[in-house]
Order: sequence, then structure tokens, then C-alpha cells
Amino acid sequence: MLLLFCLALMPFALRAGDGPNYTEVYHPKINKAELLVVEGQYEEALEAYEQAFDAVPSPFARDYYNAAICALLQDKERKAFNYLEELVQKGVSLEYLHGQPVLDSLEGSRRWRKFAKKYPKRRTKYEHTYNQELRADLDELYARDQYFRQAEGGMRVHGDTIRKIEEANTKLLLGWVKEFGYPGEDLIGVADTLEQLPRFSIVIERQTKMRKGHDFTEVLLEAVQQGRMAPQPAAYLLDQQAGRNKYGSRAFVKIHCRSCSDDEELGQLDDYLVMKVSEEEQQLIDKRRKELGLEPLEDYKRKVLHSTTDDRFKLNYTWSVTNYVVPSKEAAKVLLEGLTLN
Repeated sequence: MLLLFCLALMPFALRAGDGPNYTEVYHPKINKAELLVVEGQYEEALEAYEQAFDAVPSPFARDYYNAAICALLQDKERKAFNYLEELVQKGVSLEYLHGQPVLDSLEGSRRWRKFAKKYPKRRTKYEHTYNQELRADLDELYARDQYFRQAEGGMRVHGDTIRKIEEANTKLLLGWVKEFGYPGEDLIGVADTLEQLPRFSIVIERQTKMRKGHDFTEVLLEAVQQGRMAPQPAAYLLDQQAGRNKYGSRAFVKIHCRSCSDDEELGQLDDYLVMKVSEEEQQLIDKRRKELGLEPLEDYKRKVLHSTTDDRFKLNYTWSVTNYVVPSKEAAKVLLEGLTLN
């Protein structure tokens, strides 16, 4: 009875700031584990993941996934399945796991058959554990955001209505944050996949500094500290709001130009380029990243580049590489002025 009482109080404790600070006790260990993955040291990486998991009441689904792959590569199937079960309990679907090539070696095994047989029961438990009503309400924010943007005429015709919807969406989201805390994995799960950003995040993306939108900085920083949000998506949203790469969430740039292939001057277009920043700004970026629980920018770049050749692990993000499609050589040259090789 006492255990159930403590568990019931856990969300309140985290919201009140009584839980562990994830930026100090969790994410540095995860960063260490991911760098060990990059170096191919899977046994040591698994140990680092386990240390991180032991440090907090609720690890992140993405980290469970990467730990499962480390265990699999070390022929520790039992441990791999333990982490896959954690993923299911957070909302990751069996169909999604079935679609991951790295897990092909498990399918057909006795443990996989047992795992699949128990999936419906675990799925039902997930659906009764997490706040599905709130997730549906949050998803509706995205639908409202998109409705008039997708209508004929889009922003040009419906601009005033769209801005009113953005304002209303922001008020709704802030109200739910105040009532429930930031809606992270422990509140609404992770849907069927290892989503990098839930759809309601579009509300925060719209509130840019240039448009004098609501500043979500305090909300995001607190969410990361409380373990309600991972630092990587928080860095991306903070950069989106600021309108610049303050946290270095966009690690690389690639330029795509169909008419530039025969131009020797533009040979760099096949490379992963980086934005030119001063040494002082580089230090500021790393300082901000550390405060958010992130690795230094150079280590982040290593992880992103590793993901281009090894997709077994989830180490990069959709925003890690910014892709520009340009119509001409001249446009490509203008972009290259602010970029350099890594």
C-alpha cells in the first residue's frame, strides 16, 4: 500500500522539483554511452546505459532502444528483451519493432514468439496507464494548426484566423502544462513509434522571437530537468524559438543543387558542412548545451556522422542535418559563404 501511495505521488514530486535533476544525473551518462556506441564499445556502452537507468525513476524510450541493441550485439538476448518490454510499456508498437532490421535476428526465436504473444496484454496495460485523453487533446492542437494552412489560399487567405488559432493553442498547451506538468513520456507515452517530437510541439515551434510569440524557454528547461523531455528536442525547439542555432541542434548543412554537379567550385556540396561561428560563440553554444544536459557540439557531430553509416542505433534527429534545395549555382555560392567543411 505504501509503495502504491509513493508511486501515485511521483508525478507531483517531479513537478514540484523534488525528483532527480536529469541534466545532472542521467543525460551525462547517456552521452557517455552514446559515444561508446560510436566507438563500437558496446559492452561498455551497455554498462553506461544501465548506470543511467539506475539513476532515475523513468528512463527515456529512445535510450531503452539503444541499450537493447547494445545487449543484442553482446548476445545478451534476455537483457535485450527486457528493454524491448520497457519500450512496449511506453507505447512503442510491435509493428514498429518488427520493422527494425537490426532486430531481424530475434524474430522466429522462442523469446520473440513469447514476446509477441504477450504484446496485446502489455499494449492494453499501456493504454490504461497513460493519459490517452490528454494525448488526443494534444494531437488536436496539431490538427487545428494545420487545418487552415492546408485549406485553399493557406496563410495568404486565412492569415488572421491562423494567428488566432496559434494564440488559442498556446493558451491550451500552457493550461495543460500547469495542470499536469509538461506532457512527456510518463504522461502520454510515445505513441506507436520512437517519435522525436510529439505533434503538439508545433505549437511551440510557431512561437518564434521574430513574431514576438510566447517564450517557452522556462517551460522547456524545467521539463528537461524533471525528465519530462529529452534535451535534444528541447534544444531544437529553443533554437526554433530563437531563430538561430543557439544550442547547435542543427549540426550540419547539406546543399542540393541539380545544376551544380559539373561545377568544380561547388564540389563541397556532397559534404556535410557546418555554419561558420567564432571561437567565442562555439564556447557559448557548448556552455548552453552543458546546462541542458547535452554533450559538446563536436561530440554531437560525431554521433550524427556515425548515424550516416550505422543506422542500427538512434543517435541522430530529423533536425540534425539541415537540407537546402537551391535552384542555381549562384544561390549555392551564396549559401556556401556562411558554411565551411567540418
